[in-house]
Amino acid sequence: MDIRYYRCNLTRTEHLALYILCAAAMMGVLFLFYHSVIVALPGGLLLGFLPEKMLADRSISRRKNALRLQFKDFLESMSVAVRAGNTELNAIRSALQDLKLSYNENTDIVREVSYIVDAHEKRGLPLADLFMDLGTRSDIEDIRSFAEIFQATAGKSDRFRDIVQETQDIISQKIEIQQEIETTIAGAKSETVMMLVLPILLVAMMSVMGGGMLDALFTTSSGRLAATVSLALFIGAYVLSVKFTDVEV
Repeated sequence: MDIRYYRCNLTRTEHLALYILCAAAMMGVLFLFYHSVIVALPGGLLLGFLPEKMLADRSISRRKNALRLQFKDFLESMSVAVRAGNTELNAIRSALQDLKLSYNENTDIVREVSYIVDAHEKRGLPLADLFMDLGTRSDIEDIRSFAEIFQATAGKSDRFRDIVQETQDIISQKIEIQQEIETTIAGAKSETVMMLVLPILLVAMMSVMGGGMLDALFTTSSGRLAATVSLALFIGAYVLSVKFTDVEV
């Protein structure tokens, strides 16, 4: 397979649609701060790339996290099959059938395991090499570690069951830690969103109901400078909030 999970897999159309939405949002923010179409239109088109890239990068992280969770389920099913006395290949086949009961055919783990089984049976590719390929393409440390150990011990050791169980335990521990972190910072994320939204709402309300209170902000040099500094702080706060709440285990 040629899927690289460390790259954004959005299509050009999806990228374009996301950029249009981000650019439109930035135009709206710029117009609130400057009340000038001349500033808002080109500025929105230029700055729209920033949130679009951040959202695209976040989609990569979400997909990789989902694949790691799915791989844990795959190892759980394979571990049960191995303990029942199945060979490596039969254990993978059994795990694939279990995955198809839990996930649809287009889920990443179902497609990946199906590819591994087909490539081994129809083209004779070694299972160890196929798992190593998945580890490289996924850029997920746990999958890569499992593949490296499996490759080193394939045909040389009867510890396959232990390898599966140990990898499953490690991934489970990491997922539990990540969920605890997510729970801990959930409140901070909500507060961050409120802090980002409130300035926009305040400026919008004062522009509509302020009775000319903010006219100096939109018409004088010092006002435009203040708006520029405020906008820069606003964008900087958004970037930092995303980075500080994006915790990887």
